[in-house]
Amino acid sequence: MKLTKRNRKELKKIAVVLALIGAVFLWAAQNIGFPIATNVKQGRIQVIDVSSYNGRVNWKKVKDQKINHAMLRIGTGMHEKSKGKEDTLFSANYRNASYAAIHTGVYYYSYASTKEEAEKEAEHCLSLLKKYGIQPSDLDLPVAFDIEEKDVFDTGKENVSEITVAFCEKIKKAGYTPMIYSSASAFKNHFIYDKIKKYEIWVAHYTDASSPAIPFLYLMWQFTCSASIEGANTKDGRCDVNYYLV
Repeated sequence: MKLTKRNRKELKKIAVVLALIGAVFLWAAQNIGFPIATNVKQGRIQVIDVSSYNGRVNWKKVKDQKINHAMLRIGTGMHEKSKGKEDTLFSANYRNASYAAIHTGVYYYSYASTKEEAEKEAEHCLSLLKKYGIQPSDLDLPVAFDIEEKDVFDTGKENVSEITVAFCEKIKKAGYTPMIYSSASAFKNHFIYDKIKKYEIWVAHYTDASSPAIPFLYLMWQFTCSASIEGANTKDGRCDVNYYLV
């Protein structure tokens, strides 16, 4: 049968559509893959935490290592020269992690040295969540307040604890689960535990011991900052890895 000019145009359109479908399928196969079951060992799961320093994450390669949970940096807070910034790769990380059926939470790096600044940081964090339509039910892990600046710790336990509570209460009031991230030594030396114990704790302690050196309950433990997780390494070939208690 001889093809008409109209038939040829239609066939070309179909060929273009099929080529696009093929390209999308190939991209998905290489970068997303299929959902995987959560790997639970000894009552805990592995969670990576990533930011723009990790570049564009290949979630399929991450899942190939039996990891399907991640904390994503959503932004950084207020200081002398900044009013707060969105992490430059948060949008891509959250979108692609969602496509890949990764269970996610977010963290916000703080520079706040006063209660008022912490409240503004919380508002900024919430505005970013709203920007991407991320409701509390969309997150499987908490919204973490990352507090680790020495200048802030130097303001004293009372102020540090007040700053932390101010951020967490704003997050809690909006319906999200607040969490506090800091080092084991910081938790012991720079916080009043009775003022923060109602929030989830995420502690960083790089040790060969079976648990972090912290005298109170924690939910997540960042046990290394130098793991090699293919698909999520920084330019230096490193990735933060955590244990999350379940």
